[in-house]
Amino acid sequence: MDEKMPEYLHLPLQVLWFDTPELTLLAMLYILAAIFGGIAWAFLFVGPILIIPYKRAQPRGYFSHLMYVLGWQGYAGYPSHTLSRFAE
Repeated sequence: MDEKMPEYLHLPLQVLWFDTPELTLLAMLYILAAIFGGIAWAFLFVGPILIIPYKRAQPRGYFSHLMYVLGWQGYAGYPSHTLSRFAE
């Protein structure tokens, strides 16, 4: 079998010009618009126009760390973000 290795292994998954957090945002807004309808469809178009430029101005991995601090995502092998003292 002749398989091709990607040139840059460290780059995140990208579809068109959106990377993974942006695609997640678009998918969540689409699902909310499909459920609620009406004015929620406007957020599908206005939300990315406001949020994506803000995200691209932040350092790499900003949303992953933000989700960790908010408690929506955990890292395997790491304690909760609410701990003030940690002893190994």
